[in-house]
Amino acid sequence: MHFIDILLIFAALFIAAFIVELILTKIFNIEVRTQRYINNTHKKRYRQFLIIYLVILFILFGLYILGLIIVFIPITLIVLYPVCSSIVDMVMEWKHARESRRFIISISNIAVYVSFIVLLFTTDFFGYYS
Repeated sequence: MHFIDILLIFAALFIAAFIVELILTKIFNIEVRTQRYINNTHKKRYRQFLIIYLVILFILFGLYILGLIIVFIPITLIVLYPVCSSIVDMVMEWKHARESRRFIISISNIAVYVSFIVLLFTTDFFGYYS
């Protein structure tokens, strides 16, 4: 599997998530958000998540380089980022902006990303590790 193959797989993932989001905004009449964060608490929690995620990523990579762990699949960690990011968004939207029903979009994004991860593992990354 070459870099372009991985790039095409991720492009398909994000296009699928965008299409699902577009359909759900039309069905449920959810307004398109104009700002990335709901409030300052959301911004702080997202930055905390980002720092923790990057620290874990570098620790796992370091352990892999040192030979302390055998399996390090960077694609999995890259795919887990949008899942975790959507979870942070969903919780903040559920707690602070429930009336906007924006959390429905976040839940659908989580479902798309998780189904993609399951697809990657069941197909051995589309035959890359077989």
